Amino acid sequence: MTENEPARPGQTLRPGSPASGDPLAAALLAAQRLLSRLEVDPDVRIRLHLRYMAICTSLKMPAANRTRGAERLERLIADVRAACAWHPEGRGNQDASPPGGDEMSV
Repeated sequence: MTENEPARPGQTLRPGSPASGDPLAAALLAAQRLLSRLEVDPDVRIRLHLRYMAICTSLKMPAANRTRGAERLERLIADVRAACAWHPEGRGNQDASPPGGDEMSV
């Protein structure tokens, strides 16, 4: 894995890799990996991906609030995991509404 090459799903963080020393970068990478293997309704997937992109964009701004970005990222990861559990192929409660539909905090 290089800085310009995306990580493969089975790879772990190696010492010296861009995300190894930064917990926020590691969480961004984990969220990206979760999103890349998410198999749900396309609308849910798009909404979750848009939230991820908004978080990434906000963290690049000069006045970025890393604490707020980390909180938003934690909520996104929880919603991605809930979407996996909600999906009919998953093991969750299919009677509930899918996550990511109500909160569009970008």
